Amino acid sequence: MTSAVAANLLSDLLSGPRPSEWDSLREEAEARLARRDLPTTRDEDWKYTDLKALGAITFGPAPRATVDVSGHLLPEMVGTRQVFVNGHHAPHASCASAVPAGVRFLPLSTASEACHALGTVGPTHNQSPFEDLNTARFVDGAVLLVPKNLKVALPLHLLFLTKAETPITVFPRLLVVLERGAELELVEEHHGEGTYLTCPVVEIRVAEGAVLRHERVQRDSDEAFHLGTLKAEVAKGGQYHSRTLSFGARLSRQQPWVRLAEGAEATLDGLALLDGAQVADTHSFMLHAEPHASSHQLHKCIVDGHARAVFNGQVLVAPKAQGTDAKQQSRNLLLSETARVDTKPQLEIYADDVKCSHGATVGALDPEELFYLQSRGLNADDARNLLTYGFAADVLTHIPVASLRRALRQLVMARTQAASLGDLA
Repeated sequence: MTSAVAANLLSDLLSGPRPSEWDSLREEAEARLARRDLPTTRDEDWKYTDLKALGAITFGPAPRATVDVSGHLLPEMVGTRQVFVNGHHAPHASCASAVPAGVRFLPLSTASEACHALGTVGPTHNQSPFEDLNTARFVDGAVLLVPKNLKVALPLHLLFLTKAETPITVFPRLLVVLERGAELELVEEHHGEGTYLTCPVVEIRVAEGAVLRHERVQRDSDEAFHLGTLKAEVAKGGQYHSRTLSFGARLSRQQPWVRLAEGAEATLDGLALLDGAQVADTHSFMLHAEPHASSHQLHKCIVDGHARAVFNGQVLVAPKAQGTDAKQQSRNLLLSETARVDTKPQLEIYADDVKCSHGATVGALDPEELFYLQSRGLNADDARNLLTYGFAADVLTHIPVASLRRALRQLVMARTQAASLGDLA
């Protein structure tokens, strides 16, 4: 995509109506967008992710729509869900009857007390233009506030659904604030049908001693473009554990940014399962700003067909962040000769008393392991499927919501079986 096309696309995406709420926040985002264009492959952070397909589509604003949510319900969270369809809250599909007293889990449009926290997590300079697009044009979103020392027993479920009869743009928004000592488990899912561009933005504040476990599932339409941003600030002794599972979208990009205070902990695990001509890009940034924090990141990609996976993970250890413990691994499995992976784990360390490591592997299934399984009675396809599932299993096994874990296991197994059938065709 040329600079001129990128500029025209940005102008088109901003041409829709601007909602009246949060005026100052929107004006700041629009001012930043006015000073830049959408990225092209000439930009270092986007050199492997070409957005030119976006320029060939005219995206309109997202209308209200209704969808059948029965196929998306999880039994552990029947009474703890909020649903948004095409960026609009869907009260008929939401049910928060089992949310504990004191927890605020509701649409942003009805939560004026949360306005002061919106748009305040992380830096505003050098951020993705798609984050600014969201801020400039989001219609509604979810806010989740957990008061201090409250440990929420049931997981909460957030569904962002898209139904696009013509190409549309959707801007999901989520703000999560855990006060001191609070604990929560959150499942965030993205599903859709049709051709659309979705630019979700998630902001998270984890206060001192609080713990957030965050499962993120991206199962957008095969014709969708998913360009998401996550920003999290974890205070002293707090914990943030995130797992992002990417299965859908023609092109997806995840940009998690996490800042750790003294003694904080963070986990950023990910799994991308790609085939056809899919592209999945993860650009993560972990900032160890203060002493004795720990972070662990395991990112896995299973890539088949002509698909492409991109991983660029940066860990920055500030000069005063002595005692940092940071581990980062990128592991990638290629299932075809035309699949491709570009991986670049990075450590940038300005402290001298640290334990930091990183590594990356890219390879195919081990022929000796395939031979061993076949020698024990499995046929070639079953051996291949078993090893492929085994590669993904350690990411899936630790999902605490049993019904979600089972559904994703079945999805991975079905995709690996389909890949084997494709090889035979």
